[in-house]
Amino acid sequence: MKIVVLGIDALEYDLVEEWNLKHLKQKSYCKTDLSDFDVITTPLIWGAMVTGKKLKEIEEIYVKRARFFSKHGTTIRREQEQYVIAKILRRLLPSKIKNFVSKKIVPDPFKKTYDIIQKRGYTTIFDFFEKTWNNGIPAYNRNVSTEEVKELMEKAVKGDVKSLYNYSMELYKKEKEELLKAISKDYELIFWYTPFLDEIEHFYINKRLKLLNIYLELNNLVKVIKEKLNENDILYIVSDHGMEPIEGDPRGGDHSDHGFFSSNTGELIQKPQDLFYLIKKKAEEIKG
Repeated sequence: MKIVVLGIDALEYDLVEEWNLKHLKQKSYCKTDLSDFDVITTPLIWGAMVTGKKLKEIEEIYVKRARFFSKHGTTIRREQEQYVIAKILRRLLPSKIKNFVSKKIVPDPFKKTYDIIQKRGYTTIFDFFEKTWNNGIPAYNRNVSTEEVKELMEKAVKGDVKSLYNYSMELYKKEKEELLKAISKDYELIFWYTPFLDEIEHFYINKRLKLLNIYLELNNLVKVIKEKLNENDILYIVSDHGMEPIEGDPRGGDHSDHGFFSSNTGELIQKPQDLFYLIKKKAEEIKG
């Protein structure tokens, strides 16, 4: 028996429900509660799934950035609220001050946290199995905000969404093939993560037909995966957050205040960090 986790960044529960995507829904599905998190951001939530806890050293970095750029005085939940302020500051501040602010006061949080779990030696879901596979998970061993992605996102804000779409879809196709290969091998735990939907969905959240086609592709991927699994294999599908339209956001949409989870076993989780304990329990059951 193997456990397969499909981690789809920004998979939106409300859209899966609206379009009745039965393969994504599986036997049971639900929204996950993100109220424990002061900021809804990728590394923080995926890190909680992998370790079973909210990692304060990740959250503090994002809260620090939020406090500096936000129009609020404390913390924020939506990155779009700090985006406009940050954009204005980039235009007004002299280069030397701007560089000092970005590098010293609010250094790139993605770069600082992309492998923090391994560096700090946290116990993870991978420690409960002998044979595991993953293709890179935020906060564990993957930076989803590379210079190339940042540049493409900035171009998309200015109107060139096609370049970002092409990049994201090529990445998805490549990692889809890696997943299919991993499924055919004798791994006990497979954790596949993809950021492509989050990258595109920020800009496609109001383009319903285009977004539907992407969700249908993901729904079909799950169907293909199920056909390759044995009867006793476990399949979990999870997202860190969803996506919703935000009026005034230059991209069109931003992170919603809930995530997604489904299972082919009927099991459900309430919070992202519960995934760690669910997989730990399964590992103990497998080992008897």
